[in-house]
Amino acid sequence: MEEKAKTLDSALIKIVGENDYRLLADFSPENKKTIIASATYLDLANNLHQAFWLGDKNNKTIYVNEIYQKISNYSLKESLGKPADFCFTKESKLAIARHHELRGKGQTTQYEAEVVSKDGIITTVLINGMPTKEGGSLGLFTNLSLMEKLSRDEQILLSIIGYKDLQIVKKKLNPEEMAMLFKYRHAIELANVINHCFWIGNELHKTIYSNKIYQKITEYSLEECIGQPADFCFTEESKKIIENHHRLRKIGASSKYEGEYLTKSGKSIPVLIVGAPSEAGGTYGMHIDLREIKKLDSQTRIFEQIIRNSIEAIVIVDINHKITTWNSGAEKMFGYKEEEVLNKKIASLLIPEELMEENKKIVEEVEEKNVLRSFETKRNTASGEKIDVSLSITKVSDKNNKFIGYLITYRDITQQKKVSSELQKRFETIQDAYKELGLQRRHLDYLYDIIDAATDSEASLQNLEKLIVSALCLLTKCDASILRIFNEPRKILRLASCFGVSPKWLDKNQIKFEKSLAAEAFENKRPIIIDDIDSNPKHQGSSLLKMHRFKTMVLIPLSINKKIFGTISLYATDAAKFRLIETDFLEKIGKQCAVALFAKKISHK
Repeated sequence: MEEKAKTLDSALIKIVGENDYRLLADFSPENKKTIIASATYLDLANNLHQAFWLGDKNNKTIYVNEIYQKISNYSLKESLGKPADFCFTKESKLAIARHHELRGKGQTTQYEAEVVSKDGIITTVLINGMPTKEGGSLGLFTNLSLMEKLSRDEQILLSIIGYKDLQIVKKKLNPEEMAMLFKYRHAIELANVINHCFWIGNELHKTIYSNKIYQKITEYSLEECIGQPADFCFTEESKKIIENHHRLRKIGASSKYEGEYLTKSGKSIPVLIVGAPSEAGGTYGMHIDLREIKKLDSQTRIFEQIIRNSIEAIVIVDINHKITTWNSGAEKMFGYKEEEVLNKKIASLLIPEELMEENKKIVEEVEEKNVLRSFETKRNTASGEKIDVSLSITKVSDKNNKFIGYLITYRDITQQKKVSSELQKRFETIQDAYKELGLQRRHLDYLYDIIDAATDSEASLQNLEKLIVSALCLLTKCDASILRIFNEPRKILRLASCFGVSPKWLDKNQIKFEKSLAAEAFENKRPIIIDDIDSNPKHQGSSLLKMHRFKTMVLIPLSINKKIFGTISLYATDAAKFRLIETDFLEKIGKQCAVALFAKKISHK
């Protein structure tokens, strides 16, 4: 027991520091665990220059950060043990009481309130409140008086990069660079949510922004980063690799490769870099810390997990072209079970006799170039039917760079071949758009992040929900994303998480399921796209649509084994944004999200 207490105290000191720990040292183990479990939100609040409050199951204060102390003018010592509303106006106390009732039901809400400081100064704040696992509450408070001094774009950036970083970029960046930073705000937010480094540079590959995670790992502040070359904190070997990949940016190509940070203190840190060209001629990318992966030597395990669960048909063959890996996507596409194909030559199973000569040329090209992408041809299925496929082949090497086989991915394009030339042109436009944004090459990364959040015992359900709505906005370029979970006994859809909407949307935290657009989508068993949504009588929130000027909606049904689980609603002010979206793509994303949410929900029981 004594050893456990020491471990608990050590973890608490790392989070709050020695000075604050002295005030918390006599706390019960339950309260200490509550503070430790909320460390992610405390770190987020500090990074975004927001006030943080944490309470126990009786809504008594057990921790507040320095920003909260500055707004209220009450020290941590004076705040501890006080009711949640001790430094708020009377009207705000009533609002807080109502929202604490919702916490008791496990709901997260957002609302405005007024803090009355120790010396009588009133500060209006926007409170994002959520329940804790221990039955208490926590809140992140945005100072709205700061928001009023900023433009609309700056207010949006403030919520993503924080007050301190916003002041730095306003001072150091020119208007074009600020516009570029705003344009890629969703990518920054996604990187923040999934705890990855983010970097963006101008057309000269000079740094215009790096997020808090990047700053923390490299040990360089934002002031030290801005204006520096993209490779300024990398090893010499990595600089050469980065230079080669920057040449790809000039021709509009995205890429993924490994490099090594050289931190300010001289540490070498391996990272996976996922880079893409920006519309302004620069580059932006996520850098994934590989230290833990390298330590655990789990790259192979992660790779196998992605392969096995991929929606694409993926086959790996050895140097003799015998099948060694056959994933579920291949099983579904070609009709063969894995045990039927292992150690058999792929040509004897899949390649039509009349295309053997073509296959020889394919093999020759792969041998010469190491890769073949999006080659359209035909392949046999177990039933004897021929299907149109788009295949990509990559030569695979082991750790010693010894050639060991080929990785082949197939995409069934049979239906696309049957559609009219207009739809074919539309499909090509979609492919070009996805390629430009680098979304196709990063699709597996998003899938892994969602699977990882669903299976990570340390990640909360709320984090997973936020990741899903943020990722959907980035993938579809929509203006807003809403996740709702189905409550079967009450026949309602409860709002779980949202992105891109004002706090007013949270007032509509539940909607009826019967005779709704959601019911229609589940009846159709696939996503539905609705133009002129503001005139559709089935939408339960016309005033909200008008407020946000939303014109088009895509509704994705989420189900597990035909059982209703929830919905994802995507909104756009411009109908053209959704004309490039395939419902098949949305349907597959919906299935992935439903499985991830279901797994996380089960793990929390």
